[in-house]
Amino acid sequence: MVVLPLALTYMLGFKYTVPLIGSIVLFMIIVVFSWIFSIGLWANRNLSQDQQKNLTPFAIGFATPLVYIVMLILIYFPTLNPESRPQPPSWMLPLHILSMMGIFYSIWFSARQYIALQRDHKVDYIIFSNTFFLMWIFPLGIWLIQPSVNQLFDKLENTKI
Repeated sequence: MVVLPLALTYMLGFKYTVPLIGSIVLFMIIVVFSWIFSIGLWANRNLSQDQQKNLTPFAIGFATPLVYIVMLILIYFPTLNPESRPQPPSWMLPLHILSMMGIFYSIWFSARQYIALQRDHKVDYIIFSNTFFLMWIFPLGIWLIQPSVNQLFDKLENTKI
């Protein structure tokens, strides 16, 4: 998510600035998180009652990185200056680890529920692991997974009519 904005600003001739790169990266994070969240939510809603999972851990998994990003932007980034690097605050490491765990769980949940919906039965990790790793790899995952999501969506919509 960082390499693409850096390459684009370099190729387009923009001056590299932290706010510009940060804004592009933040936009990309919002797009990817929204995509993963929407797949997980949609798949969970379309599963049978016995296969649906509680959405509270899923929502907490997404809320944690968002809180972390907001705290970084509002609290830590303003203290950075080019002359000196301040010591990161003590809250940063535990929140970063919690944030990564939340992202991991959210991608795991979305991949599991999507493949369970696609196959119409409960699935083990080995079955949805490739979807899990594709969701992790941006933008390749979107390009490879979204067409099958669209097909499944159309199939489900046509059976409801």
